[in-house]
Amino acid sequence: MLFYSSSIRRNFKFVASNMVWICLFGYFFYHIMSGARGAVSWMKLNGEIASLEEEWKTLKENNKFLEGKIKLMRDNNLDLDLLEEQAIEILGFADENDTVVLLPRGE
Repeated sequence: MLFYSSSIRRNFKFVASNMVWICLFGYFFYHIMSGARGAVSWMKLNGEIASLEEEWKTLKENNKFLEGKIKLMRDNNLDLDLLEEQAIEILGFADENDTVVLLPRGE
């Protein structure tokens, strides 16, 4: 009977120690995958970075376009065609020889 109880005790220790290792592994694996600094969060952040870089590139191109228009409206380099275009668009002025076509908004 003594042999039987030590065998059970040994099996219990083996199973218990394996359960502890499995739980520890599961705990760390969960946090590696879906924790605050885990793989899933890392992939989401990379997606946001790519999206923001695209937006930044678009804004940078828009900024260059607007800087070019501003440069054309400076006193030392005044573009009369651009000035006339702005006067027509903003103020609604047109030359008496111009043909004005009014389009509905949004088209």
